[in-house]
Amino acid sequence: MWNSQKPLNLLMSMPETLDKDNLIRLQKVIDIDKMTNSRTYGRDLCGEYAPFCEYCNKKVQYPCAQAYVKMKQAEGFNVQVDETLKGEEPVKPVEVVVTVTEPEVVVEPQPEETVEEIATVIDKKEEPTEPVKIERIRIAYLKRK
Repeated sequence: MWNSQKPLNLLMSMPETLDKDNLIRLQKVIDIDKMTNSRTYGRDLCGEYAPFCEYCNKKVQYPCAQAYVKMKQAEGFNVQVDETLKGEEPVKPVEVVVTVTEPEVVVEPQPEETVEEIATVIDKKEEPTEPVKIERIRIAYLKRK
């Protein structure tokens, strides 16, 4: 499903200690392949796309790249992420304050209907304008002797 060679080839061309630019390039390669496969399968494959998804922390920057590096480290690959990026602040959610107030409802007075007016409407019968024409179809069949 995923192209394991592209990120591996890119990682092998990078230094042993990855900086921010290296993570960005690695993230882009993974994102392009993930997007292509997501279109093929008709859904977002985030979290189930590749074996490194189990190492993913979606709250950090470049989550796919960092998860891929963690997987490679677990496999014994000699690669490190720069110390300044390990302590990088996770992506913080935006706090939104919503104040809900009850809307003002303005009810305009309606003229009161009397019982006689309602009864007149109910008793009034409308005549159909055209009679309904029923067509009949006759099916003939032969009997064998």
